[in-house]
Order: sequence, then C-alpha cells, then structure tokens
Amino acid sequence: MGLMADLDNDMRTGRGRGRRAAGPGAGMCGAEEGLGGGPGGGPGGGGYRRAVLEVAILASLAESDLHGYELVEHIVALAGGLVCVDSGTMYRMLRAMEQQGFVTSSWQTAESGPSRRVYTITEHGLEVLAAMAAALSARAASLEGLAVTARAAVKSGRRTAVGG
Repeated sequence: MGLMADLDNDMRTGRGRGRRAAGPGAGMCGAEEGLGGGPGGGPGGGGYRRAVLEVAILASLAESDLHGYELVEHIVALAGGLVCVDSGTMYRMLRAMEQQGFVTSSWQTAESGPSRRVYTITEHGLEVLAAMAAALSARAASLEGLAVTARAAVKSGRRTAVGG
C-alpha cells in the first residue's frame, strides 16, 4: 500500500502499520485523556501516529534540508502535541520515503563531530505533501463540523437517562 493510501486509510480508520513504542509509558507523550491516546502515541494509535509523522517529516523538509536531530526538533514543534516522536520510527519512515522517491539523503561532513546524514525533499515529495495537505484540510473540515454539532448538542442541554 502506498503512502497516500496509507494516509487516507489511517486517518479514516485510525488503524495502520505504525509501530507502537515499547516500555512503560513509552509513546504516551502528547496524548490527552478522552482522545484515545494510548501506546500508539496519540489518538487512534499507530496508524494515526504514522500519518501525522509522515506529514510532519515532509512538511519539515519542505522548509529546509535537515539532519536527524534537527528533523526531530521540527517535528516536535509541528506535531509534538499530537504524537510522541520516536527517532527509530522516524528513521525507518525516512528510509521508506527515500525508496519511494519522496526524499533524498546525503552525508555532510561537520566541522566538529561526526558526519551527519542530511535529508532533502524531492519534487515528487512536494507533490505528495500537497496531496496530504489537501486530505488533512478535508478531514479537518469534517472534524470541525462534527465538533460544532457536538457543542450544539451539549449546549441544548438535552439529557436523557438510559435504562431508567
């Protein structure tokens, strides 16, 4: 299944092929009570987490070429409240994106310290990001409509007891 199909399916169903963090409390950062936040790192579990990370990775790289640590910082700034960023998952996703032609990487020799792999978004990656942004905008509009309906229902104060 391709990245766009994964995004659409993951956002629709809340499921996907994303890995869950291991260990006590792992993957719990950013999850809010009542929103389904669990071991998958946010609402909807692994699929949701993966979809958010894919968009955040490509959006970060659209702004600037980045190495791994900088990329984690950008993702936390963009989506830290939505998901817990696991660097291992991020690097696996970057490798898959590179194989799909969405990003490229090259080694950069630092003035001090070890060489770093720097990631760059490709034209194809920008096209995929544009499609992802459109899908997210449509999903956000649907969710906002649901939220408006829910707020109106709460405001109307209609309360009925179930079962008696």
